[in-house]
Amino acid sequence: MAGKLDSTQLEIRRIGKPSDYYLKVGRSGINAAHQFYLTRSEVYHCDEYVIRLQLTEGKEVAIVHGDGRKVPDPEVYNQIFGPGITLNGAEAVADFEVKDAIVCPVEGEDIVYNFVSEQSKVYFRGKTGKYTLFVRIYDNNTGNDNDRWVVLSAE
Repeated sequence: MAGKLDSTQLEIRRIGKPSDYYLKVGRSGINAAHQFYLTRSEVYHCDEYVIRLQLTEGKEVAIVHGDGRKVPDPEVYNQIFGPGITLNGAEAVADFEVKDAIVCPVEGEDIVYNFVSEQSKVYFRGKTGKYTLFVRIYDNNTGNDNDRWVVLSAE
């Protein structure tokens, strides 16, 4: 990673384990500087992936596997549910936008459900700076491990 790690980055690496999930920012590569770390969510009591990095206003961002596969997988459907991204919390709702998706904000809440397709893209709209992102990845209710839905929070 270029430059020194800040205290939050060091703590994430201390408590977490490297994962197969990465955040592509613009044309960034898939590398250690963009790697999520697996932790246990104290709020949701499930696996959560955390990263702290520099984000630039207006850049496209995408969660991917180490081999480049997109998350959520836009091809994953079951009888009821399709793929999507939930922006969860005031910062995520204000700072991220999903384009070419069915966008469903929850009235009176800082939650936006985005049902995505292959054409959907996520953009960072916040001020350029360092952010900590928290991601939970959910699969179909049938138990298939298939990257169907992502919940993104930010601070």
